[in-house]
Amino acid sequence: MDLVQLHGHVLGFIIIGSWAAICFWSLALRLLGYSETPTFWRVVSVAQLLLVAQFLLGMALLTRSALGAGRLPGDESAFDVSFHLLYGAGFPLVVLFVGHKWAREGRYAPHTVFAVVGLVIFGLTARAWQVGVPA
Repeated sequence: MDLVQLHGHVLGFIIIGSWAAICFWSLALRLLGYSETPTFWRVVSVAQLLLVAQFLLGMALLTRSALGAGRLPGDESAFDVSFHLLYGAGFPLVVLFVGHKWAREGRYAPHTVFAVVGLVIFGLTARAWQVGVPA
């Protein structure tokens, strides 16, 4: 398995699926009224670490491409590369920052916040994957 397959088809699918699961799990926890859920928060931590690993692997692939040994995401245009980077890493980081801030402040119930965070990151990463697939 090469780095591109690991980045796009293994980690990519795991990340997309993990944020969908977090969305539904968080919604269920909120509706059922659970407050202490350490296992859930561990899963959120793992999903965040997977995003970081995906970002680092993506940066390695971009570096390899810049050195002439690989290809860029999508049709290799500046638009596709920027779109892929923003939807795959930039916007999810902003969503996580705001989500953690709101959950800590108590502005909204933490499980409600992470139901929305999970849904948004699921959508962003799924779209990043769609753009990153070679045309």
